This record gives sequence, structure tokens and C-alpha cells, in this order.
Amino acid sequence: MYKKILLATDGSENARRAAREAAGLAKELSSDIIIAYIFVSPPSQSKMAKAHFDVHSILEIEAKDSISETIRFLESENLTYTLKVAIGEPAVEIIGIAEKENADLLIIGSRGLGALRGAVIGSVSQKVAHHAKCPVMIVK
Repeated sequence: MYKKILLATDGSENARRAAREAAGLAKELSSDIIIAYIFVSPPSQSKMAKAHFDVHSILEIEAKDSISETIRFLESENLTYTLKVAIGEPAVEIIGIAEKENADLLIIGSRGLGALRGAVIGSVSQKVAHHAKCPVMIVK
């Protein structure tokens, strides 16, 4: 049924609850987990220079640092994951990753780190639920 579960996370408490739901489903259904972490702005030039302009490696390192608790949890549950990182508008990038990876289910927290901004212009989870082509589970 759900062979590929995309977990969209920003490291917030709601995102960690979403990770627990994704882990439970992945274990029950023997699904693969793909983690999507989106940056809204690129790394600083100094960080890029230090990394010899390998932007992808910088993003992966920073994402793993931000979601280290989620990664430790998945590993403690003996679940493997694939990390996908991107820069841009979170809802658009999450949907793009879901489509590119052929996700069967997208799991996202109801409110992330940008709750105030989300209240003003619409939350990422609302946008994802409205525009994604696969089923979306929003975890409170």
C-alpha cells in the first residue's frame, strides 16, 4: 500500500510527532522512509567557500544537525532512511520531492518552526495537503 513514505520535517516538535507516525507506519508496512528537509535560503558564502562550494554537502550536514533527534529515533527503531535536501519555498520543494521520489504517502507536522508566518500566509502543511498528488497525513 504505502511503500515509500515521505516525511517532511523541520526539526520542530510537531515534525518529531510526524516522524513517530511515519516510523510506526514504516515498521508495520515495511515501507521506505524518505526525509525531506527544506532550507528557505542558501548557505552563507563563507560556508560555501569552506566546503569548496559543495552546496549539497553543506545542506546535508546542516539538515542532519537540525533533525538529529529524528534521525536518532529512526535509527533506534532500526529504520533506514534517505535524506533529501533542497532550497526554496518549503511546500513547493516538499511536493517536488514527493513527486520525484514517487512517494505513496506524505507525512508532515501541522505546524513547524514558522508558526507565526504560517498563520499569516497559510501553513506549509495546508499548502502541501492542497497541492500534493499523493495522500497527505498531517500530524498534530
